[in-house]
Amino acid sequence: MQNQDLALEKIDIYGGTQARVATNDEAISSYAEAMLEGAQFPPVVTYYDGSNFWLADGFHRFLAAQRNEFETIAAVVYEGSRTDALRHALGANATNGIYRSNADKRNACEVALEEWPNMSNAVIAEMCKVSPDLVRRCRLEMEKLNRIESPREVTGKDGKQYPAGIERQPRGGSQKVENDGSSSGAGQGSSSGSGGKAKGDSRAPGGASMEIEADARKMIRDGEIKHAELDKLQSATAIDYAETALNILNRMKPDDPRRTEAVGRIERWLAKEKAGAELA
Repeated sequence: MQNQDLALEKIDIYGGTQARVATNDEAISSYAEAMLEGAQFPPVVTYYDGSNFWLADGFHRFLAAQRNEFETIAAVVYEGSRTDALRHALGANATNGIYRSNADKRNACEVALEEWPNMSNAVIAEMCKVSPDLVRRCRLEMEKLNRIESPREVTGKDGKQYPAGIERQPRGGSQKVENDGSSSGAGQGSSSGSGGKAKGDSRAPGGASMEIEADARKMIRDGEIKHAELDKLQSATAIDYAETALNILNRMKPDDPRRTEAVGRIERWLAKEKAGAELA
C-alpha cells in the first residue's frame, strides 16, 4: 500500500466496481465546491494490477475532482485486481461517507451474488456489510429470475464447501428446503444449516455451526421450519421449546378446538408441576 497523487485519467471508474445504484449529483457538486475552497478530503482507494488502477472507494470525490478539472487526486494504492477492488467497494461507506440507501445495499448484494454465487450468505453479508437475511432474500429472488444458478454447495467463511440448502430458505417461508440430495430437514442439509452432518459436528454453512444453529432455532421458533427439528439441534434450549409451543398456539384461531384442548393440557401440566413442587 502506498499514498500518491494519481492522474485522474489513469483511474478506471468503468470496471463495474461501483457498488451504489447511482451517484448523488448534489453530493458531487457539494464536494467540488468544498475542494475549490481548500477542504481536504480523504484519499480515494484504488487497486493496481500492473496495468489498471481500479477505483474501489471515492467515486463522489473522484467525480468532484473531475468536475473541477483537476489533473490529479490523492489516492491510496493497493496491489490487487479488479476483483479485489470490487470486494472493497461492496462494503465501502457502510459506516462513513455518504450513507448507503436500502437500494444501494441491495445492489451491493446483487453484484456480489452475480460475481460469487457459490459463496455462502454469511460470506456475502460480511463482504457487503449487510445482514444475512438481506442476502438470502436477494439470492432467492435472483434464482427465481434466473439471474444466478442455484449452487449445490457454497463456500463458507472457513473456505470449506457445505450443502447450499440454507442459502435458499427465505425468512417467513414454509416451503421445503433444497438439500444435497441425501436427506431433508433442519438437521440434514436444510435451513438449520447443519449440512447433513451428525449432531454436534462443528461444520456448517458459513463455517460457524453455533451461528447457523442459532439462525435455525429462530426460524423454528418463528414457524419457518417444523418444530420437531429442534431435537436435531445441539444448542436447543428449554426456552426454545417453550417459545415454539407458544408461537404455535398464537398462530391458531381463538375458536379452534385444538387450541382450547392444547391450552387445557398445558394448564393441567402446570397445575401438576406446581403441586409436585409444593410437595417437595
